[in-house]
Amino acid sequence: YIMNISILYNYGIIFNKQTSGNIKIIANSLNLAIYIDKFTTQKKMLQEFISTLNLALTCNSISSDDKEWSVELGRQMYTGVIQSNMTFDLFLEDHYDQTLETFPLSDIREIFNSLLEFID
Repeated sequence: YIMNISILYNYGIIFNKQTSGNIKIIANSLNLAIYIDKFTTQKKMLQEFISTLNLALTCNSISSDDKEWSVELGRQMYTGVIQSNMTFDLFLEDHYDQTLETFPLSDIREIFNSLLEFID
C-alpha cells in the first residue's frame, strides 16, 4: 500500500511523529483529526477498522455491530458510523441527530490506510 497523498492533501491531513514517539494529527477538520488521533495508539483496532471499511466498500455487507466505531475523548465519545450509502458520519457522543461531518467512505479508507502505513 502507498500513502494516498492527494486524499491526505484534500483534507489537510498531516501525520507528524513527535520526539516523544507520539503521533500528532493535523487536519482541516478538527473532528476528523481528533477521531484519527485516537487510532494512533490502537493498531489492532485500526487494522480491524480498515478490514471493515474494505468489506463495506467491496460487498456492502457488514453487520450492524460493525457499522459503529467509537473512540473516547476524555469524558466524551466520538462515534463514526459506516452508512449504507457509502458515507462515513462522525457524531459526538449520543447525538445521532447531529452529524458533525460526513465523508466519502473510500476517502476514510485511504486516510486510515495511510495512517497504518505511517505507524508501521
